[in-house]
Order: sequence, then structure tokens, then C-alpha cells
Amino acid sequence: MEKFEVTIIGAGIVGLALAARLAPKLKAELLLVEQQEGFGRETSSRNSEVVHAGIYYPENSLKARLCVTGRRQIYKLCQDHDIACQRLGKIIVATSTDEEKYLADLLKRGRENGVEELKMLSSGESQTLEPQVKAQAALLSPVTGIVDSHNLMRLFQNQTKTAGTTIAFHTGITAIRPLHPGFRLECTGPDQDKFSFSSKIVINCAGLNAARLSRLAGILTPPIHYAKGSYFSYSGSSPLAHLVYPAPPTGGHGLGIHATIDLGGRLRFGPDLEYCDEPDYTVNADRRPHFAAAIKRYLPGLDENRLVPDMAGIRPRLQGPDDPFTDFIIREETPETPGFINLLGIESPGLTAAPAIADEVTALLDL
Repeated sequence: MEKFEVTIIGAGIVGLALAARLAPKLKAELLLVEQQEGFGRETSSRNSEVVHAGIYYPENSLKARLCVTGRRQIYKLCQDHDIACQRLGKIIVATSTDEEKYLADLLKRGRENGVEELKMLSSGESQTLEPQVKAQAALLSPVTGIVDSHNLMRLFQNQTKTAGTTIAFHTGITAIRPLHPGFRLECTGPDQDKFSFSSKIVINCAGLNAARLSRLAGILTPPIHYAKGSYFSYSGSSPLAHLVYPAPPTGGHGLGIHATIDLGGRLRFGPDLEYCDEPDYTVNADRRPHFAAAIKRYLPGLDENRLVPDMAGIRPRLQGPDDPFTDFIIREETPETPGFINLLGIESPGLTAAPAIADEVTALLDL
């Protein structure tokens, strides 16, 4: 039976970033396993591709700390490796006095988290930056941007392969059996062939499937909720030059239906939030009026007829519909299963935080 020092399960942005981090040291002793036929086919390829600043999350939370650090790392990676990204800047809009007070709290929280260059804007200052946007006040985050996440993932994949590490695509894990020490993993390959191997350390980066894989190892974890987010694109030219976000709903349930611009200049709105029992990537065109009503609160000139169903993504949330803020879980499951490291609830800002999450997990390993 083939043996590995470390096995990473899941080749989304986080699994790939971690593999690229570990591969130069472990080389062929590292294995990256992915059930899909290629990298980033689930959550990592169905999002806004926003590089978040780190404003929203409670001070000292993993989401806050890893987002701020990861953002800086991503911009440097893009500069060093010629990956497309743009610091477009983001405007968070208040359309009422209560929302204006919330923005003041958000400014304080962002500064506590170490976010640079935040600035409150008056209604007039906001309108100068975005004439079509209605705002009583706004919070400007110049360091927020967008990134070509596909090519960032490709960079991590190439770095992993160059070091001599194997990436096994189209390979599903069917059983994880503790060996004390280590684990035996049973798999089904691309041709439905069955095989097994052992690994001293297993790192669960499986996103939507992370809780199921944890249960395979006999580890009980909080449930993963499937949080669906749909997007509508906006046909024709964009009336916006910045990312524009509403003041987010209370309770940390998403950031509201916001406006993002991709690297090609296309405007897209979303995501909304629907909890679902199973992954479902269809976009219901009947949600157009719901989107239009939310968007018109800050973009009153929106032409609803230009909203076109685009795509949907599923976020692996630990936070249920009635739960307060829930942080990432990044931990070694000891003492019962030493060597099994769980990454659970890695939703937004997981893309931004990915390089910092890789550093966080590396610090847990005794290699």
C-alpha cells in the first residue's frame, strides 16, 4: 500500500494554496486528492472573485485576521506572477440614518482589524465617485479589488506539480480509517477502480463535502449548511466604476446583493442568500424582481430588463439561518484522531484568505 506523509483532500483555492505551500518541502510525500475532474470546480469557481479588505468580521476572528493577511499576499502573488487583478475599490452605501450609524461601526471595526485607507464619505463625495449611486453616506475601501481566481488557482497547481507532488483528480474518498498513527484512505478512481493508501496526516479541505469526510474518519462536526447565492449580470455597459455594496443585513447573513465588476468590465449583481438541502446551481429568473428591488435602494436608475440570470454558487456555511456570526474552523482533531486537520465553513472570505489559511494550517503541522 502506497504511503504519503500528508494528504490534502480538496483542490479548491484553499487546498491548492496549501499544496503549493507544502509541496517544496514534501515533494512526492504529499498527495492532493480531488473528486472533480479539475481544480476549483465548486465553490472556488462560483463567486464574485472579490479580494476583500477584512472589514466585516469581528476583531481577532480567523476571518478577520486571515482575510487581511491573505489580501496582502494575493496582491503580491499577482504582481510577482503577472496574474490579473485590479484594486477597483469598494463603496459601502448607507441609505438611512440607521445604516449610516452602522457604517461608522464598520469603519471602527475595519480599522481594528488592520484594514488600511478606510474613509467615510458624505453623500456628495460618494456621488462624485459614483454619480448613479444613491447614498446618504458611504464607506470607501480603496484596497478592495478583484482577481482572476482561475489563474491564481492554476499558479498554485503548477507550483505543486513542479515540486513533484501528485494531484489525483476524479478521485473520491469512500472511507477513512485511523491506523494509530496515520490513516488508511479508500478511494474510487476515474474508471471506478478501487484502491487505498495510507497517510500520516490528512487535511480536510473539501468545502461542501468537508463534514461528510470528517464523519468518515469518525469525527463529529457541526453541520455544513448549503447557502446558495445567485447572480444576475447586467447587459450593456456598466454605470459603475467601483464595487458597490449595501449596508449588510444584521446577523452576519451575507453582505447583501451587491454590484461587482469583473476583469472584462462586466457588471454583475449578487449573491442573494437561500439555504437549500442539496447543491443546486440553477438561477431562477423569477428572482429578478427581488434582485431589482434590493439593487434600486442604492442604484435607483437600474433598468430591470437588463438583468440577466448568470450563475449560482453554494457556500459551505457553519452559520445556519437563525445563528449569529460563525467563524472558520481550522483545527487538528485531537486526541482521538491526531493527524486529522479539519477546515470547516470556509466560505467568504475564503478566496481572499486562502494563502493565509495555508500558513495557518502549516503552523499546525509537526513536520
